[in-house]
Formats: sequence, structure tokens, C-alpha cells
Amino acid sequence: MDDKYGLKAAADRGIELREIGDKILLENEHIRMWEVRLEPGQTLGFHIHYHPYVVVSLGGGENEIETIFGKKITTNEPAGSYVFINEMRAVHQLTNKSNVTYLSRLIEMKSVTWTTT
Repeated sequence: MDDKYGLKAAADRGIELREIGDKILLENEHIRMWEVRLEPGQTLGFHIHYHPYVVVSLGGGENEIETIFGKKITTNEPAGSYVFINEMRAVHQLTNKSNVTYLSRLIEMKSVTWTTT
């Protein structure tokens, strides 16, 4: 069985996937906007995205994305930076590697839902 997105790997390790943010700030039929806040050294646990999304940084610096497969990706997300993700990616977690609080808005586009099949 192909495990491109790491859902089987997470299940095999007993990892329960969490929500993609800390709290929903706005939701309607088109979008869902999450707050993501990480203190220095804090990690947003393993999760997966099922919709295209935009992340707008309101403050922060260096973060690290680690996939369920162990791949580590360094990102720099100072205030005002943004990124649009338009493809499904493997289960991952996000850690704040800087010495300042990371705060962002993650906005999911609900008109598209990705599947793992």
C-alpha cells in the first residue's frame, strides 16, 4: 500500500493527528481561518491539510517543518510574509525555532478538498 501522505505511518506510530491550528477565527462556506501561535521552541503537532491554504505571518522568524517521514524543511516567516500551498503534502509538524513568538493566520479554501486516494 502506497503511503505517500504518511497517514499509515502516523497510525502505525500511534500518532493522533491534530487540528491544523489553535483556534478557528472565521468560517463560512468559502473559507476557514485559523490562528496559529507558537512560542519559541513550541511545536504544533502532526497534522495534514485537506484544502489549499494561505499562511500570512503576523510575527515570527525561523520555523521548521518536519514530515512524518523525518524530512526537515526550514522556513523563514517574518511578519508580513505569506505563502500559498496548492498541493497536498505529507503529515507534518511545525516547530518555532526562533526566539520570538510565531503568530499567523492560516486560511483554508474550502471549495477544493484533496483526497488521499
